[in-house]
Amino acid sequence: MPDDPRQRLIVLYAELAAHTEPECAGSRCAKPLSCCAPMYCDLTRDFALEYWGERLEPTWHPALPFMGPRGCTVAPHLRPICTAHTCEVNEHGCKRGDEAWTARYFDLTEEIGLIEEDLFGQRMI
Repeated sequence: MPDDPRQRLIVLYAELAAHTEPECAGSRCAKPLSCCAPMYCDLTRDFALEYWGERLEPTWHPALPFMGPRGCTVAPHLRPICTAHTCEVNEHGCKRGDEAWTARYFDLTEEIGLIEEDLFGQRMI
């Protein structure tokens, strides 16, 4: 485990992305990969620059500046709202019928939130 809090966040967000992405791309979502919107790209661009000092380069996509052929091109820690989103959690507060998945989700978001409070003074998710 990384000792540096920023490196730990990068690892945790990668784990959270691996946990949530199958939900978004899979059959549990009524419209797979459809929650992306230009507003979230704007938030991501601003967040990456303000909290991580990273300028994001847009892709070719006409509506979603960070969408590539295989999904978002932005690292999970630079797009916290998107990384943490699943329709199940958003609509029901859990993944219905999967307590282990839900527990892992909230364990990850809690650890991320604690580190973000220390680093940024607030939780981003």
